[in-house]
Amino acid sequence: MTAVIHGFCEPRFEPLREAFKRNFDDGLELGASLALTWQGRPVVDLWAGWADRERTRPWEENTVTPVASTTKVAMTVCALTLLDRGLIALDAPVARYWPEFAQGGKGEVTILDALTHQAGVPGFAEPVRFEQVCDWDYITARIAAEPHWFAGERRTAYHSMTYGFPLGEVLRRVDGRKPSQFFREEIAGPFGCDFHMALADPAEMARMAEIIPPPPPAAPPPAGTLAARVMGSVLPGGDRHTWAARSMEQPGVAGVANGRAIARLTSIMAMGGALEGRTWLSGDLVRDSATRQAQGHCPLLGGVAFGLGFGLSSDEYKYPSSTTHGWGGMGGSWALMDPATGVSLGYAPNNWSPYGIRIDPRLARIGPALSEVLADLAG
Repeated sequence: MTAVIHGFCEPRFEPLREAFKRNFDDGLELGASLALTWQGRPVVDLWAGWADRERTRPWEENTVTPVASTTKVAMTVCALTLLDRGLIALDAPVARYWPEFAQGGKGEVTILDALTHQAGVPGFAEPVRFEQVCDWDYITARIAAEPHWFAGERRTAYHSMTYGFPLGEVLRRVDGRKPSQFFREEIAGPFGCDFHMALADPAEMARMAEIIPPPPPAAPPPAGTLAARVMGSVLPGGDRHTWAARSMEQPGVAGVANGRAIARLTSIMAMGGALEGRTWLSGDLVRDSATRQAQGHCPLLGGVAFGLGFGLSSDEYKYPSSTTHGWGGMGGSWALMDPATGVSLGYAPNNWSPYGIRIDPRLARIGPALSEVLADLAG
């Protein structure tokens, strides 16, 4: 059955609408939203499909869904805000603000290391349960006590589950608020952005789409490898569709949003930090965030390059243009910004892509469509 695509798309950006529709027509989607801003102005805002597996709830204009590691974009914006306000410094040790973090040979780990997935704690040597991950005091104490996995050596290793904890606890130590409250009160609320690092109101559960998780990987990483250790750091279990799960303070993976919210958040970066009469971040810091700060071979992702918290184009991960940067989440969500054209893109599906695939087939369409759009805008 041909999907009914709701919303709007200005004619110049039609390649994105076509890619979005084809993903539904080919049965790759259950429900999803896709949005793009240009020079801070919404020019694409699309949604379609269903918010539940049984197809009883249509995906509505304001439906939101878990976006997994795309949450890291929100945590990064919070960290950049602290940097801009002079509350933290890139070259300062994390332990300057959080002394307990110095345990286990982590005393020299810097804020820059934490932003570039080089903090040395990509997982937990002793796996944790889901309930423990939901307990901020417990899990940050575990992070603080965790030995540096690489004996103090600076090494790129994707902190898939742990990225938000060092940065988030530093935020709490210097500001007093936990990351989700800081993000809500300092960024999302004032900016009118429907992105939630953690839900604060149980009533919001009513508009949340159910994620359709992928089956377990057919070929998990070999036992004893770093990838296996990281992936095994959080034990299976826990219902992610409960209020406890969606309100937990896990600022690297527990966010809830839709395409419109992601595109609006990243429009701050696409527009050089200044938008709608307010400077959210300094232009120099925004430029630094899109400048290569680290690169290496990650045991989970392969060859990667990072700015300040954002992924950059690399030989193995080609972004839609050389000036585009961003990040995505397990299942397929995507946040992209291109300061050269003033474009930001957000995509959020609830039919999560299988484990282990290198390129989501839906993004394999959306990416080239965005490349076409960016080339037109630049030309």
